[in-house]
Amino acid sequence: MKLVFLLSLFMFSAIAHDGGHGPALKDESSYGGKVSAIIDSKEVNLGRKAKMLFKAELVHNSKKNEVKVYLYDQNMKAIDLKMFENKMEAVQIEGKKEKKFSLKLDKSGKFFVGKRPKNKRVPFNIDIMLKKEEPTLFGAFDGLD
Repeated sequence: MKLVFLLSLFMFSAIAHDGGHGPALKDESSYGGKVSAIIDSKEVNLGRKAKMLFKAELVHNSKKNEVKVYLYDQNMKAIDLKMFENKMEAVQIEGKKEKKFSLKLDKSGKFFVGKRPKNKRVPFNIDIMLKKEEPTLFGAFDGLD
């Protein structure tokens, strides 16, 4: 009986997070990272029903704790990052612990780059907040290792 309870609890928790923070994507990455939808931060609670404004790819180097974020239009074409602020806020989430960090626009103008806190466990998540006059944009990258 305990086994059935544990299995059903595991299945419920896996399904409960299945809604995600935006539309599901099947795009392949350009730089070996994870691709996610970028949405208006006011629509985070809409889950899969949130309107996708852009796409982003997060590439992280585990040894150097370096993070790069590339932004694309809905067809995975690189966009001009001059329309955004030069700095992006991010938070690394491990369980219930959150550690903030920031990324700056690279000199090349093609991506944002920064150092994330050292993680103590895997998987972990990184959420990003990017400002563009209006609205503030949000992206979630879950299940990183």
